[in-house]
Order: sequence, then C-alpha cells, then structure tokens
Amino acid sequence: MQTIQRLIILFLCSSIVSKVLANVPMPPPEPSLRKSPAAWMGFGLIFIFFAVVVTINLMSSKRGHQD
Repeated sequence: MQTIQRLIILFLCSSIVSKVLANVPMPPPEPSLRKSPAAWMGFGLIFIFFAVVVTINLMSSKRGHQD
C-alpha cells in the first residue's frame, strides 16, 4: 500500500515539477559566425565535373584493329 502511495505522490510531484520547468525561459540561441560558401564556388564545381565528364567521353577508345 505504501508503494502505491509513494508512486502516486511521485507522479503528482513529477507532473508539477515538469510544468514549472517547462515555463522556464530558454536563453536565445547564439548566432552562427560561419559564413556559407559563395554561389560561384558551387557553379565552378559543377563546371569542373562537367569538363571532366566531357573530356572522358571525348577520349578515343583504344581498340584493336580486329574489332
């Protein structure tokens, strides 16, 4: 019987404490000082990948004369 009473008291106290803690104001988030990379860097990377793909496709295949 005492364990049930203790569990009920613990449940009631925990709900009260959680409501009190939920109302505590949170500090504002710190601003991020990291800057995102510039847009031209992304376009440059796309151009490099495109140039690599085109260069590989334009390379001559080294097939033998019997093919």
